[in-house]
Amino acid sequence: MSFLAFKHLVLVDLNSNGLFFYLAKDVGSLPSLDFTNLVSLARVPNEQLCKYNSLADDELTFDLIEKNLRTFELKDYKLVFLVAAEFSELEKKLLKQKFPFWQQVEVIERHFFYNFYLMQKRNFSKIKFLISLFADCAELSLFDQEKLLAATRSNLRNLAFFSKHFLDKNLASKQLIKPECFYFFSQNLPGKAAVDDLAKYLKMEAIKVEQLC
Repeated sequence: MSFLAFKHLVLVDLNSNGLFFYLAKDVGSLPSLDFTNLVSLARVPNEQLCKYNSLADDELTFDLIEKNLRTFELKDYKLVFLVAAEFSELEKKLLKQKFPFWQQVEVIERHFFYNFYLMQKRNFSKIKFLISLFADCAELSLFDQEKLLAATRSNLRNLAFFSKHFLDKNLASKQLIKPECFYFFSQNLPGKAAVDDLAKYLKMEAIKVEQLC
């Protein structure tokens, strides 16, 4: 088989909580993914791999990636890494160069994938405000359907204040009406995350996403 051909997608959510592997079986491209068929392959919690969702220990990261990929016993797949918007071009290049030339590797910003999930599963609002929680930071993004309007990262201590400032500033600059809900992604955390106080502060309903599949 040509090294350009593949049968499946293996998605790796790489963040400050660790590595989270998903399989999209018999899927030829990411836009063809149906989330009802997405399968969780492994959850590898490890807060040493990334700090603020940027690579902190690349050698350990790739050792764990390769170790887990061997256990899946899959062939002819494309690797798709989900990373922070702040991931540098050097970090993206490093991800791709760690694998043999025949292994297809794609790196996409995580918020696009999470918004793709919402478009299929939780499409309650045209303007979508996403808050994704991790061990040492949060990622914020604002979409108009599939169009990214803004994205940033926040520390956890000032998350409520920073989230409100980010939302208000971008809604005003783009002359948009505040949506009634925001989407709260906590599926990478080991336990349930409290969101009620944040929802009260933002005066919005929280749509919680605790699992992608």
